[in-house]
Amino acid sequence: MQETQNEKKYKRLLSELEDCTEIEQKVKIEEMREVMNEKDDEEFRSIFTKEIFNKISIKIEEKKMSMDNAIMLLKHVGYYKALKKISKLNFNGTSLDYIFARMILYKATKNEEKNEKLLIDLCKCFALLKDGVISPELLSICVPCLLKNALMKDKREETQKEVEIALLGLSDMGYCV
Repeated sequence: MQETQNEKKYKRLLSELEDCTEIEQKVKIEEMREVMNEKDDEEFRSIFTKEIFNKISIKIEEKKMSMDNAIMLLKHVGYYKALKKISKLNFNGTSLDYIFARMILYKATKNEEKNEKLLIDLCKCFALLKDGVISPELLSICVPCLLKNALMKDKREETQKEVEIALLGLSDMGYCV
C-alpha cells in the first residue's frame, strides 16, 4: 500500500521533532494535530504503528523530546482515536506502553504536587491509547486521577478541553475483573 501525502507529511514532522527546540517541537506537534484531523481512519491506523510508538519512546529516553511534548502529542492521538472510535491502535505491547505504565505506578507513590499534573496526563494518554484490558493496579490509580480531573470547576476553555479528555479516557478504558 502506497503512503498518502498526509502520512508522508506526518512521518516527516515526527522525524523532525528531534532536531528542534522544545518550543519548535510544540509548533510541529500542533501542525501534526492539524494533519491528523485531515486523516481518515485507515490513514490514522497506518501511521500509528508499533514502530511509531517505539520511536516516540526512544525520543523520550534519548531526551530528544520532552515528556511534556510527548504527552501533548499523545493526548492529541488518543483524543482523535476516542472521538473516531478507532480500536486496535498498536499501542499495546510497545515500549511506550511499558514506560507509561511504569511511570504511572512510580508517580502514584510520590506525594508531590508537581507530580500530580504529570500523573493525570500520563493516565489520560494511557487510558486513551490502551486497547483492551488495563490491570487492576493501574486502573485503581488512573480512575481516581481522571475523575478528579473531570470534576474541575474551572470554566476556561483549555481546562474544559482537559476535562473532556479525562472523560473520554474514562469512557474508553477497558477493565479487568
